[in-house]
Amino acid sequence: MSNEPFDETSLFGETGVEFAGPDDYLIDVDGDVVIPTDLCGGPWSPDAQHGSAVAAILGRAIETVETPVPMRPARFTVDLLSPVPLEPMRQVTRVVKAGKRIAVVDAELHHGNRLAARATCLLMRDGARYPVADAPGAPPDLAPPPTEASEPPFGGADPDDLELPGFARAMHFTRTRGTHLGGVPAAIWIGLRCRVARDEPLTPFQLAATASDMGSILGGFLDFREWRTINADITMHLLRLPVGDSIGLDGEFRADPGGVGMSASAMFDTGGLFARMTSSTFIDRWGE
Repeated sequence: MSNEPFDETSLFGETGVEFAGPDDYLIDVDGDVVIPTDLCGGPWSPDAQHGSAVAAILGRAIETVETPVPMRPARFTVDLLSPVPLEPMRQVTRVVKAGKRIAVVDAELHHGNRLAARATCLLMRDGARYPVADAPGAPPDLAPPPTEASEPPFGGADPDDLELPGFARAMHFTRTRGTHLGGVPAAIWIGLRCRVARDEPLTPFQLAATASDMGSILGGFLDFREWRTINADITMHLLRLPVGDSIGLDGEFRADPGGVGMSASAMFDTGGLFARMTSSTFIDRWGE
């Protein structure tokens, strides 16, 4: 990873940008080899993938594993063990438990002999229908997804007018509460403009996995031209899969002077709460 500070102007330049479209994709797949496109690129290094792209790739890998009975994801945990390069990687999946009520599936991304990232998904039997109270609806400023941001993201810049590299070109993003680096709880709606894998439809679980990483940007207060705030993991607990092409996150960020941060967000679609996510964040100054 580069030790040079992240240049905000490189992300929010003034020239036109070509956003991803519905026929674009994050990865190509050849057997157990995953080949990332430049749409996977992240903000911290020109050679490393965005955490959302990694989560999406691992989520897709888990979906390829068959279970004995119909199941749906109840918990999805990602460990970002090191920068995941924008290079071909080997994908490995493993069934840890295959029961009739629960199953556990692991997925890993290997670069050469190095394990770069891994995920574990707890799945629970689908099909039983029990009378339960309705899930709480989305907060008033989250539902429905607004057509325009009440507060444009990234310090007032309109993302549709910017030159955005990598994964930023693959998503649509609307902030509805809070400001970039405002240090207070914030809310956003996000979605993907493209597929995760070539020639495969985007699935609700892939979209949820992608969105789960974005909770780490809500409520931040450290200037990323001076500080790196990189989440090292993601955990998402799901009541159900999301509906629609946009996901709302309502969350906050907290940090300790010792260099550890924590993000927590509720995740909504237009029908209400469907998941909650948390992540642990590594904080240090550029160059240290």
